[in-house]
Amino acid sequence: MKLKLIPFLLLLPLLAIANEPQGELVVQNRILATVNGKNITVMDVMKKMDVYLARAYPEYAKSNTHRYQFFSQNWKRTLNQMIDNELIVADAERLEMKITDADIREIIHERFGPNVIATLDELGVTYDEARTMIHHEIASQRMTWYRVHSKAMHKVGPQSIKNAFEEHIVNNPPKEEWKYQVISIRGKTEQLGNIYAQKAIAVIKNEPLPFEELAKLLKEQSSEDENISVTVSDEYCVEGKALSDSHKAVICSLTPGTYSEPTLQVSRDKSAVHRIFYLKEHSVSPPPKFDAAMIDNLQDDLIQKQIEVEYPQYMAKLRKQFNFDEKSLEAIPTDFQPFSLL
Repeated sequence: MKLKLIPFLLLLPLLAIANEPQGELVVQNRILATVNGKNITVMDVMKKMDVYLARAYPEYAKSNTHRYQFFSQNWKRTLNQMIDNELIVADAERLEMKITDADIREIIHERFGPNVIATLDELGVTYDEARTMIHHEIASQRMTWYRVHSKAMHKVGPQSIKNAFEEHIVNNPPKEEWKYQVISIRGKTEQLGNIYAQKAIAVIKNEPLPFEELAKLLKEQSSEDENISVTVSDEYCVEGKALSDSHKAVICSLTPGTYSEPTLQVSRDKSAVHRIFYLKEHSVSPPPKFDAAMIDNLQDDLIQKQIEVEYPQYMAKLRKQFNFDEKSLEAIPTDFQPFSLL
C-alpha cells in the first residue's frame, strides 16, 4: 500500500524564460508570522524556497529572473506550510519525540551532496539553518504519520472498501459496444417498400451474403425502379447508452454476422422506411474483479481521502492549542510584494 504524504512544500513549476537578462533581486524583509514564539520572516521563506528550488530545479537556481518568478508565485503557500511545520514541531516537542543527529546528518548529506558547506554557502544558508530545516521536516513527517495517517488508516476497514467497490461498479459499468450497419429501403408507398424489403430478406435467407455484397446487389436492383431507393449506412460503432432505443430494440436480438428481419421505422423526415440491420460485432468488457490489486487501490484512495479530512482538523487543533493568532496574517497588506526585480 502506497500513501501520499501531506506535502510540506508543494510549489508550482517554473515557466521557461529564455535569454532573459539577469536583474537584481530585491527583498522586502519583514516578520510575516509568529508561531509558538518564533518569528517567520520573508528571508526565512526565501531560504526555504531557495533550498527547494536548488533540489527540484537546479538549472534555475542561479537565475534571479527565475527565482523572482518562482518566489512571487509561491511565497504565500510556502509561508502557510512553514506555519504548519512550526506547529507540528511544537506538538512533537511536547511529546518529546527523539530525532537523532545521525538521522539529520544522513538527510543533509543526501540533500546537499558530499560538499555540504560549499553547497549551503551558494544558497546563503548556514549549516545550523539547514539542520533546523531537516529537523523540522523529519518531525513533521513523523508527527503527520502519527496524528493523521495512522488515524486515517484505522478508519478505513473492510466494509468501507467493499462499499467503495460497489460504488466503483456503479460508476464504471462494463462497457458494451456494437458494430453494425443498416440497409434502409424506401418505397413510393409503404406497401411497395415492404414488398421490396421482403424480397431483400428472401435473398439473404436463400444465400447468406456478406453485408457489402448484399448492399451492392440491392442497390443495383433498386436502380431499375425509380419508386424504390436503397441506402447503406457507414459502420456504426456505438457504446452503451449512446445506442438509440430504436436500433437497440433490433440489434440486441441479433448475434454477430446475422441480419434482422425488415423493420418498419419512421425516419427523421417522417417518412416510412424499412430497415435491415446487420450486426458485425458485439463486445462486453468484463466487470472489474474484487482482487488484491483492486482492494489495494480502493484502500489507498479511501485512506488518502480520509487524510484530506484529518489533516485540516489536526492543524486547526494545533492552531488552537498553541494560540496561533490567525489575525496576525491579516496584518500583511493584501498588495504586499516581498520580492522585486530591478
